[in-house]
Amino acid sequence: MKITNQFIQSFIALFALAFAAGVGAQTVNPMPKVSDDWRFSVSINAWAPESWTTTTAGKLSKSTYSSISDNLNSAGGFAQLTGEAHKGNWGVMADLVYWQMLGSGSKTRYVPSRDDASLYAGVNGKDTQTILTMAATYTAYNSSSLYLDGLAGVRYITSTTTLDATAKLALDGTTVASATKYPSATNQTMDPVIGFKGRARIADTSWFVPFYADIGKGPSSNNGTWQTLIGIGNAYSWGDVTLAYRAMGFHLNGAVGKTNYTNAGPQLSATFNF
Repeated sequence: MKITNQFIQSFIALFALAFAAGVGAQTVNPMPKVSDDWRFSVSINAWAPESWTTTTAGKLSKSTYSSISDNLNSAGGFAQLTGEAHKGNWGVMADLVYWQMLGSGSKTRYVPSRDDASLYAGVNGKDTQTILTMAATYTAYNSSSLYLDGLAGVRYITSTTTLDATAKLALDGTTVASATKYPSATNQTMDPVIGFKGRARIADTSWFVPFYADIGKGPSSNNGTWQTLIGIGNAYSWGDVTLAYRAMGFHLNGAVGKTNYTNAGPQLSATFNF
């Protein structure tokens, strides 16, 4: 809970700083300028979702839920980046979400009638997910108050679960036998996606509402993916800062069944234009 509170406080502090910096400053037009010159942008994202996971094997189904606090406390390495390049009405974009979730557990049992004998079992787990969306874009509408891109591309998703499982037999506190296994499983898919993205200016200010939505269908009847985002942002001479609510869902088929993932939560982004 302490990590979650610090993360939320950082969200609020950074966005308040962006608001304060915008007050009294010269108004910057947040709408992109469409021209024959190249324009680029790179966004550094901090997405803190809660997660819902449902695994189905035959007629059996199991659902689990992880709060924002759970995900932050078990987080390992992560990288969340978005890049875009435009020339005229045409463009390309790439969005990367990479994260690791760590977990562990252990138990010791003593052998009946042998107080000096014990059995130990422990496991360390790591789940690594990489979600890469790549698309071509076309500016369908551009005015002083609304900017809209259509997009078509693919989303590559891979999830790898690795376990470090250890069992030990001890006598008088000394290990006399042990065994360690490192099972690993990887599920992946690549689904075509279509959608739209853009922003709407708030009055004649530097503030705007960013939005994004896509949906995709894989080669299998069980495969599918979707993503949405909406928020509020403020533009500066160097780029903009946005605070949004982002949600993403996708399916992965494995050897024993199908897993449905849904992640949703706040995202703070800093975008640099050049």
